[in-house]
Amino acid sequence: MSLDKDDRQRMVQALGLSEDEVRERYWRVTGSVVQMKIVDGHCIFYDNGCTVHLGRPWRCGQWPLHPSILSDENNFKTIKASCPGLNQDMSYDEFCRILRELMARQGNIHC
Repeated sequence: MSLDKDDRQRMVQALGLSEDEVRERYWRVTGSVVQMKIVDGHCIFYDNGCTVHLGRPWRCGQWPLHPSILSDENNFKTIKASCPGLNQDMSYDEFCRILRELMARQGNIHC
């Protein structure tokens, strides 16, 4: 997952380390692109839950509601396989049904 400037600052502050230490331990930097490292197929901060929750990237706060997850079942399967925080027993149809219900209750969509 790519990290913007605010993500990086929030993460450094939450971890209580210098930016150089965080960069060395937790980030993968390619040119101007900064991403979190992946360990054993998942985010470096996942250990039976998020270990940097207060400093997590803004995209993680939206997870698993990434727009691509709703547009294609294959995207759902890929994201589900890479995210141990997503219920592994939930089907694509069930996920979409629950999400539609939640959004309808909040007035975001009409089903």
